[in-house]
Amino acid sequence: MNNRTLILACCALVGLSAGAARAQLEVSLTLDQGVYIVGEPVRADVVIVNHFPVPFGIGPGIDYRQNGLSFEIVDNARDTLDPWHPDSPMIATLMLPPGAMHQAAFELDEWYPLARTGSYILKASVRRDDRRYDSQARAITVVPGLEIQCAVQLFADGSALQRKLALVYFMRRQGEYLFLRATDMPGERVWTTLELGRLLRTTAPTLAISPEGEVTIVHRATQDMFLRTRVRSTARGVSLVGQERVVDPQVFMTEQAQQFVHDAENRKKDSVGSWWWPFGGSSSSGKSP
Repeated sequence: MNNRTLILACCALVGLSAGAARAQLEVSLTLDQGVYIVGEPVRADVVIVNHFPVPFGIGPGIDYRQNGLSFEIVDNARDTLDPWHPDSPMIATLMLPPGAMHQAAFELDEWYPLARTGSYILKASVRRDDRRYDSQARAITVVPGLEIQCAVQLFADGSALQRKLALVYFMRRQGEYLFLRATDMPGERVWTTLELGRLLRTTAPTLAISPEGEVTIVHRATQDMFLRTRVRSTARGVSLVGQERVVDPQVFMTEQAQQFVHDAENRKKDSVGSWWWPFGGSSSSGKSP
């Protein structure tokens, strides 16, 4: 056997060994987007398939305490990101029988510092004893988006904390989308970035903040439909309250006025004496006020 044949045989054995190792524990990683806005949740779905003839376990027991799931994330400077909580397991306990599959979802921005703009390479890794099994690498990009409107929220507790609420525009899935980003100042802590839906730029979106911390955004999604989003913003955090469709803000205000008139007429029927109407009109005696 010459040297070239020997080298090829060794490479084939190494390839078979690597393939067998991968086949014993299969790890796959799927991301919901390829490009994210700064502060937007980075959702990762992980699937683990156990091809070993014995169970695969993760947990505090002596047989499984070295096993676990982690992510390897490298930025465009080739630096590996350190997790926020290195002592907190991403999967606390797991017992996977032979041939079984486990699915798990994570918001990676809660585990790793992904709020900076740039490109990242991600891999999910499962450790079993002294071996590691990796998923295929995935690439993402974090961008700032185009800020088109903003407002600053002050808090009633008298603290120096201020929160910048910005409406951000970005192209996604062959469409134009609107986002809300909440950033605390000073410190530039990004709480979250919420996708509000498709945006039609024929009408400027509106952003309003109540003294109680309810944020209301109205934007045009299609030619005949607006979306109204309500967000709760307090010193402790930001959360989505709900979103509803509005045919047209002017139509909505007209309907509200009609309801107000209807309620006033009902009060007139139930009351004794003159009818009060703030926009003028006649009293119950037929005389002008």
